[in-house]
Amino acid sequence: MPESNDADIDVIAVTGACAQERGSCARSIAEARGFVFVPAEQTGQGLEAVDRAVNLMRKAIRVPGVVLEYPLEVPVMEIVGSLTAPEAGTTLIDLVCVLDVGCMLADLDSEEFIRVPLTSDANDRGVITSRAELLVAQIEFASTIAVVNGRSLQPKVLERATSLLSHLAPSAEQRLVANPCSRHGRDGLGGRDGLEVPGRTGRTAQRPPDAGWVAILNQEFPPQRQSCVVEAIRYEQYRPFHPGRLHHALQACLFQGHCGHILRSAGFARLATRPHITAQWDQVGRIFTLSPLALDDSLGAEDEFLAFGQDLAFIGTGLDELRLRQVLDEAALSDAELEAGPMEWAGFPDQFPAWSTTAR
Repeated sequence: MPESNDADIDVIAVTGACAQERGSCARSIAEARGFVFVPAEQTGQGLEAVDRAVNLMRKAIRVPGVVLEYPLEVPVMEIVGSLTAPEAGTTLIDLVCVLDVGCMLADLDSEEFIRVPLTSDANDRGVITSRAELLVAQIEFASTIAVVNGRSLQPKVLERATSLLSHLAPSAEQRLVANPCSRHGRDGLGGRDGLEVPGRTGRTAQRPPDAGWVAILNQEFPPQRQSCVVEAIRYEQYRPFHPGRLHHALQACLFQGHCGHILRSAGFARLATRPHITAQWDQVGRIFTLSPLALDDSLGAEDEFLAFGQDLAFIGTGLDELRLRQVLDEAALSDAELEAGPMEWAGFPDQFPAWSTTAR
């Protein structure tokens, strides 16, 4: 009887918001590479189902790898964490995000919310997450972005979409793919017209690339990704925000188009009413959250502050940089407010949701 193979198995994970295009691309990748295909219906059943499938493939004979298609409801950080864990028995060689660019901008601007289960228990009510947040995370974590149906768009519209992707995920490889659902359109990921198939030999996606906003804050945004269509701005301010004025700026100006169309912003922020806490600023389209990241007192001797004040990255079109900086500067503490100190700050109006816990 042949011996089983318990070595780590190569895995290509495929994500995307459009189920039909995502599934077709995932099957095409599996066919071209000779990998076993595991559909979203199975991976969506939870980590246990994925582990069973992977372990079965590891023990099988002559199985070079597995293509795992994931539904939108599975957060990409969970995918990466489960497939790169030391005990997983997998090598993540590519993380492919399949994007129908005709729907992408509407998806990123969507206010639709999706229930994300936390366990495989049928009674698990999970958590509510926005469609836009799930999708932008898939883009930012991707090592390959399959741009679907791009040839059906006007050149300027396609340029805007691909430029936005370059800003959101500057390290990802973009591949223009014909409609994968078409009988005669299987080029691109399927390799039918000579385009390379994702998951090249020797490539690894074990460490996710930095998202565009991280590269902007680190001043590592690739110059070749600069564009006159989509713009990137870094905003720094050492003074804490006055929560009342910041809340008003968000509601009345920042995301209402008065500073241009802000498609994505992220970074680190501080509210005067919540001293010694660094918060995560996270915005996609119409969805904005400000959540606690770390207490200053929890930092060890070798740890660094995430930010002393505000350090934010903005990505969008038609951005008015001077107006954007003015609005944010006006939301920060004035000289008199800064001198008044934390006892005075505690009385400022603060309409942001309460923070019950913080994590490092």
